[in-house]
Amino acid sequence: MKKKFLTSILMIIMLLAPISVYADGEVTFKYNKDEQKVLENVPSIGCKAAYIAEPSTGKIIYEKNAHEKLYPASTTKILTALVVMEKCKLTDKAKVSSKAISLVPDGYSNANLKVGEEIDIKTLLYALLIPSANEAANVLAEHVSGSVEEFANLCNTRAKELGCENLHFVNPNGIHNSDHYCTAYDLYLIAKECQKHYVFNEIVKTTSFTVPATNIYTKNDRTFKNTNYMILPNYKSYYYEYCTGIKTGTTTPAGECLVASSSHNNIDLISVVLGGGTNSKGLSERFYDTKQLFEFAYKNYTLKEIANKEQTITNINVKHATKETESLDIKAENNISTIVPKDIDNIRQEVSIEENISAPIEQGQVLGQVTFYADGLNYTTNLVASHSVEKLPYWLYNTVVIVVALIILMILKRKKKRSRRRKKTNVR
Repeated sequence: MKKKFLTSILMIIMLLAPISVYADGEVTFKYNKDEQKVLENVPSIGCKAAYIAEPSTGKIIYEKNAHEKLYPASTTKILTALVVMEKCKLTDKAKVSSKAISLVPDGYSNANLKVGEEIDIKTLLYALLIPSANEAANVLAEHVSGSVEEFANLCNTRAKELGCENLHFVNPNGIHNSDHYCTAYDLYLIAKECQKHYVFNEIVKTTSFTVPATNIYTKNDRTFKNTNYMILPNYKSYYYEYCTGIKTGTTTPAGECLVASSSHNNIDLISVVLGGGTNSKGLSERFYDTKQLFEFAYKNYTLKEIANKEQTITNINVKHATKETESLDIKAENNISTIVPKDIDNIRQEVSIEENISAPIEQGQVLGQVTFYADGLNYTTNLVASHSVEKLPYWLYNTVVIVVALIILMILKRKKKRSRRRKKTNVR
């Protein structure tokens, strides 16, 4: 009987003792475009489709027919580059075949590659992305998959993995085919993935490139200028100092296309325009529109800090704590910054604190969560204790616990005795 009594007290003490909870400090976020503020003075875009967004959050700055199927022309080559970077070493060498050259129709861009040349993958990527060499795309496709057709299948599979919704490629370079199409949004997703590769970012901002001499072609005269005028200072109407790439594309059916990136005031952007022509000012719409979109974004949006680890979110008094440590500041576990319109001041927040918080508590212990609502982007992070909270002296705390436990047991014991008496009365 005594053993059962002690066991019961021990179980009650364990149930009343506080439990410490810890978690990894990751920030999660959701994007709800419908909650985003609609801005005025949005530029008029002449291209058939446009999409510009901040890649780390997916926040859309502007879109026009972004999910409409259109021809991508040579912007196709960014998906080719992605698959090649994922499948090959930059030092690997590929051999130029006669088929790779013959598949390119007259009038399409090339890097004057010669049959039999063995060229490393990095050089071929430069040829692919700077002069937009179509035969370089074919050489890379044959190296990776054995044929242009098989490589196209590989590209389509990779695009689906990235979330592309309306993409179907039949070649690695964008040579026109009615079955070769995608959307502005698809190209944004591909460019976003490409930017994870350092070599890609280096290539697409390079202004000019020379194909090195080989055993087949011994001259060093195959020099080409980047086709993206936004990174070339001599093209004053189109040059944009914050532009960091990426790729142009042009065919008669596709019109003029451009996938571009920029970085300014700690904000990175990716823009896609498809189906451009010449505007009323006599300027190329793909460059003009993209520049207008970048300038609009940086004029109207800013990087704003919405959470700081040093800032107190709320304060609580902790149960069973010493007088000196019972007042506890609760803070966000992470610093959080995001992209918001410059005229937005109020960032709404919702705080959720655990119930029945009691000592002891360690500094950094997770005690709840906070969600910040910032122009369609909702960030959630843990709330943590700013300092350690000490429990009341052990003897005092446990005395209280034991007294409570004894009272509970006495009540239960009395109920049990009453129940027995009733049973005896009923038996008589």
